[in-house]
Amino acid sequence: MISFKTIEHLTFKEAHKLFTRGFEGYFIPMQMSLDAFVARLGNEGLSTELSVVMFDEEIPIGIVLQGIREVDGQKIAWNGGTGIIPEYRGKKLGTILMEKALELLKQQSASVATLEALSVNHPAIKLYEKIGYEVIDTLHFWEADGVLPFDEDLASEFSLKRIPALQAANAGIFPTLVPWQVDPSVIPKVGGEAVIATKNEEVLAACLVRTKQQYGSEVEGVTLFQAVINKEDEEGERALHAVLQEGLYFQHSLKRTTYNLVDYKQKTLSFLQNQGFKSTELSQVFMVKKSLT
Repeated sequence: MISFKTIEHLTFKEAHKLFTRGFEGYFIPMQMSLDAFVARLGNEGLSTELSVVMFDEEIPIGIVLQGIREVDGQKIAWNGGTGIIPEYRGKKLGTILMEKALELLKQQSASVATLEALSVNHPAIKLYEKIGYEVIDTLHFWEADGVLPFDEDLASEFSLKRIPALQAANAGIFPTLVPWQVDPSVIPKVGGEAVIATKNEEVLAACLVRTKQQYGSEVEGVTLFQAVINKEDEEGERALHAVLQEGLYFQHSLKRTTYNLVDYKQKTLSFLQNQGFKSTELSQVFMVKKSLT
């Protein structure tokens, strides 16, 4: 008999084992230590009261990790991972599990549900579409190494400012309906910064990055999460280029990556490609279900 509980009824060790088994044989197996799993729940705002476990009698067989954050009075939910252990796959339990997870979100008055799925995982995407999710955009994972071309004139054309990522949350700089892990309030808490280009006190463009750096040492790497342009003209595009070359440390020899990057205005990736970035084999789709009531 199939039943459901939230993961608060499991020990962290039991939840970690179920999560690991739920992604066994997946396109990208979710291999992480127990400590990393517990830390992820807190760092990414995943709730034990909202995350669902499916049981067959007393055996835990499926899991959905979920969280909710409030932005401008709107409750936005995120599915941080859905998995069913191998021996129970192919029995159409995924739809039942997801519908139960959505019930919990409705009870919390969430108005929007979001998730990401690997672009190659067509069965999962089809399942999510079946219960009302829509593909909103493609999320890109690109990379580049070494020193990249840096335009000094471009850098001096704008006033460039770095601020802690959390100061950019709810400031109207970045869009609110984005992949959960790239929001300034969620992932870039350590080493996360917003780089902003202004002219005459007008914000023209900005990017959200996180650096990898030991205290007293040079920057070792940097990841780009978001890049936005707020002025639809040549000057706005130049401002975008300025924040990208600044935020991604073009003058330094290091590892650069993008993570779940949405190219909102179709301007970011073309610039990065021209500067030496290359696409990896990995991409995801950003999916949204807007009607939960």
